[in-house]
Amino acid sequence: MSDAVGRDASNPRRVFVTGGTGTLGEAIVIAFAKAGHHTSFQYVRNADAAARLSADWGATGFRIDFSEDFKAPDLDVDVLVNCAGINISEAPAHAVVPAVWDEMLRINVTVPFLLAQAMLPGMLRRGWGRIINVGSVYSLRAATHRAPYVASKHALTGLTRALALEYATAGVTCNEICPSAVDSEMINRIAHTRAGLRGTTVDSVLDEYRMLNPFGRMATPGEVASVVRYLASPEAGFVNGASIPVDGGQILR
Repeated sequence: MSDAVGRDASNPRRVFVTGGTGTLGEAIVIAFAKAGHHTSFQYVRNADAAARLSADWGATGFRIDFSEDFKAPDLDVDVLVNCAGINISEAPAHAVVPAVWDEMLRINVTVPFLLAQAMLPGMLRRGWGRIINVGSVYSLRAATHRAPYVASKHALTGLTRALALEYATAGVTCNEICPSAVDSEMINRIAHTRAGLRGTTVDSVLDEYRMLNPFGRMATPGEVASVVRYLASPEAGFVNGASIPVDGGQILR
């Protein structure tokens, strides 16, 4: 028997998480490993974090650079979590460099599609699988100076719904979580960039993120990871094609 926070040792699954050494990705890897699942992850640069996840949690890391032509790892998994994503443009739409547009669409949409394509045959053979995409509140709304990011996250929502509809009768679900700002390295990098452009402090930019939210704070990585784990659980078997805000109600503003 499993529950939302306990171990699933009686029914361990094979899980693959992209972006596994990022703040959120690491929390997701740990959540699955702690629950007794056989967990592997993708990373690019942070070899120290990858080694730590392996030593502390028995997770297996694969160094794969999605910005280049890549071959999906030869893994037969039950759960695919597409957590890797980038947001590298703060330019107005008319000033976005085409190469930046292409890279953001590739990492945020094309890579999740190619990995789903690679992992689906095994899921279909077993008649059970879970694909969980990490979107954003900007999967559900727009923002200025973020055209590539907003477009890529909206596209990820479309991919989520298409896969959900196509494979439901085969026992495979596909869902998306849509977090608001997560207290993470990525948000801190963005805050440093914005602070430099504005000539203000990083703390003031981070305060803007906090005050956008009804709770007056950002989400913790663990709060988001727990929803990912739920979507992979037996209890979520009838949740399919959903885009679930994990945002403290920010989308309501």
